[in-house]
Amino acid sequence: MKEIIYSLIENFVLGGSIVVIISYICTFFNPLIGAILWSFPISLLPTLFFMKKHGKKSKHMANFTRSTTYALILLVISTGFLSIFIREDKKESLWLPISKTFGVWLIASMIFFAVIKYFKLEDKFI
Repeated sequence: MKEIIYSLIENFVLGGSIVVIISYICTFFNPLIGAILWSFPISLLPTLFFMKKHGKKSKHMANFTRSTTYALILLVISTGFLSIFIREDKKESLWLPISKTFGVWLIASMIFFAVIKYFKLEDKFI
Protein backbone atom coordinates (compact mmCIF):
# COMPACT_ATOMS: atom_id res chain seq x y z
CA MET A 1 0.00 0.00 0.00
CA LYS A 2 2.89 2.35 0.82
CA GLU A 3 4.29 1.87 -2.69
CA ILE A 4 0.98 2.85 -4.28
CA ILE A 5 0.73 5.98 -2.14
CA TYR A 6 4.30 6.94 -3.07
CA SER A 7 3.48 6.36 -6.76
CA LEU A 8 0.36 8.50 -6.49
CA ILE A 9 2.37 11.32 -4.93
CA GLU A 10 4.94 11.03 -7.75
CA ASN A 11 2.08 11.09 -10.23
CA PHE A 12 0.59 14.17 -8.57
CA VAL A 13 3.92 16.04 -8.66
CA LEU A 14 4.51 15.18 -12.33
CA GLY A 15 0.95 16.07 -13.35
CA GLY A 16 0.99 19.22 -11.24
CA SER A 17 4.27 20.32 -12.79
CA ILE A 18 2.79 19.93 -16.25
CA VAL A 19 -0.25 22.00 -15.29
CA VAL A 20 1.94 24.70 -13.72
CA ILE A 21 4.13 25.05 -16.80
CA ILE A 22 1.20 25.26 -19.22
CA SER A 23 -0.68 27.63 -16.89
CA TYR A 24 2.30 29.96 -16.77
CA ILE A 25 2.74 29.93 -20.55
CA CYS A 26 -0.99 30.58 -21.17
CA THR A 27 -1.18 33.39 -18.64
CA PHE A 28 2.08 35.27 -19.04
CA PHE A 29 3.50 34.30 -22.41
CA ASN A 30 1.15 33.27 -25.19
CA PRO A 31 -2.28 31.57 -24.92
CA LEU A 32 -1.95 30.02 -28.38
CA ILE A 33 1.38 28.40 -27.55
CA GLY A 34 -0.10 27.23 -24.23
CA ALA A 35 -3.07 25.69 -26.06
CA ILE A 36 -0.77 23.96 -28.54
CA LEU A 37 1.34 22.55 -25.70
CA TRP A 38 -1.83 21.48 -23.89
CA SER A 39 -2.95 19.63 -27.03
CA PHE A 40 -0.07 17.18 -26.70
CA PRO A 41 -1.34 14.43 -24.42
CA ILE A 42 1.09 15.45 -21.68
CA SER A 43 -1.53 14.84 -19.03
CA LEU A 44 -1.63 11.18 -20.06
CA LEU A 45 2.07 10.72 -19.35
CA PRO A 46 1.80 10.50 -15.54
CA THR A 47 -1.02 7.98 -15.93
CA LEU A 48 0.96 5.86 -18.40
CA PHE A 49 4.05 5.89 -16.17
CA PHE A 50 1.87 4.94 -13.18
CA MET A 51 0.31 2.06 -15.13
CA LYS A 52 3.73 0.84 -16.32
CA LYS A 53 5.20 1.05 -12.82
CA HIS A 54 2.35 -1.09 -11.51
CA GLY A 55 2.79 -3.86 -14.03
CA LYS A 56 0.32 -3.03 -16.78
CA LYS A 57 1.37 -4.44 -20.15
CA SER A 58 1.82 -2.35 -23.27
CA LYS A 59 -1.40 -3.79 -24.73
CA HIS A 60 -3.39 -2.55 -21.73
CA MET A 61 -1.82 0.91 -21.99
CA ALA A 62 -2.41 0.98 -25.76
CA ASN A 63 -6.09 0.17 -25.19
CA PHE A 64 -6.29 2.99 -22.67
CA THR A 65 -4.73 5.51 -25.06
CA ARG A 66 -6.98 4.32 -27.92
CA SER A 67 -10.02 4.72 -25.64
CA THR A 68 -8.80 8.20 -24.77
CA THR A 69 -8.60 9.01 -28.47
CA TYR A 70 -12.24 8.06 -29.00
CA ALA A 71 -13.28 9.97 -25.90
CA LEU A 72 -11.71 13.15 -27.29
CA ILE A 73 -15.15 14.00 -28.65
CA LEU A 74 -16.13 14.61 -25.00
CA LEU A 75 -13.17 16.95 -24.62
CA VAL A 76 -14.16 18.87 -27.75
CA ILE A 77 -17.74 19.20 -26.51
CA SER A 78 -16.65 20.22 -23.00
CA THR A 79 -14.07 22.81 -24.00
CA GLY A 80 -16.41 24.25 -26.62
CA PHE A 81 -19.22 24.70 -24.11
CA LEU A 82 -16.81 25.97 -21.45
CA SER A 83 -15.67 28.67 -23.86
CA ILE A 84 -19.27 29.68 -24.58
CA PHE A 85 -20.26 29.67 -20.90
CA ILE A 86 -17.23 31.76 -19.88
CA ARG A 87 -17.85 34.28 -22.66
CA GLU A 88 -21.54 34.61 -21.77
CA ASP A 89 -21.06 34.87 -18.00
CA LYS A 90 -21.91 38.41 -16.92
CA LYS A 91 -20.39 38.02 -13.43
CA GLU A 92 -16.91 37.20 -14.76
CA SER A 93 -16.89 34.10 -12.57
CA LEU A 94 -15.49 30.67 -13.36
CA TRP A 95 -17.59 28.57 -11.01
CA LEU A 96 -20.90 28.85 -12.84
CA PRO A 97 -19.41 28.18 -16.30
CA ILE A 98 -17.45 25.23 -14.90
CA SER A 99 -20.58 23.85 -13.21
CA LYS A 100 -22.61 24.18 -16.41
CA THR A 101 -19.82 22.54 -18.39
CA PHE A 102 -19.70 19.69 -15.90
CA GLY A 103 -23.41 19.13 -16.53
CA VAL A 104 -22.89 19.12 -20.30
CA TRP A 105 -19.93 16.75 -19.93
CA LEU A 106 -21.93 14.44 -17.66
CA ILE A 107 -24.81 14.19 -20.13
CA ALA A 108 -22.47 13.79 -23.11
CA SER A 109 -20.49 11.12 -21.23
CA MET A 110 -23.65 9.14 -20.43
CA ILE A 111 -24.68 9.32 -24.08
CA PHE A 112 -21.18 8.29 -25.20
CA PHE A 113 -21.21 5.34 -22.78
CA ALA A 114 -24.71 4.31 -23.88
CA VAL A 115 -23.70 4.40 -27.54
CA ILE A 116 -20.64 2.24 -26.82
CA LYS A 117 -22.82 -0.26 -24.94
CA TYR A 118 -25.68 -0.20 -27.48
CA PHE A 119 -23.38 -0.91 -30.44
CA LYS A 120 -21.34 -3.41 -28.39
CA LEU A 121 -18.08 -1.55 -28.96
CA GLU A 122 -16.53 -2.36 -25.57
CA ASP A 123 -13.82 -4.48 -27.23
CA LYS A 124 -12.48 -1.25 -28.80
CA PHE A 125 -11.94 0.11 -25.29
CA ILE A 126 -10.73 -2.86 -23.27
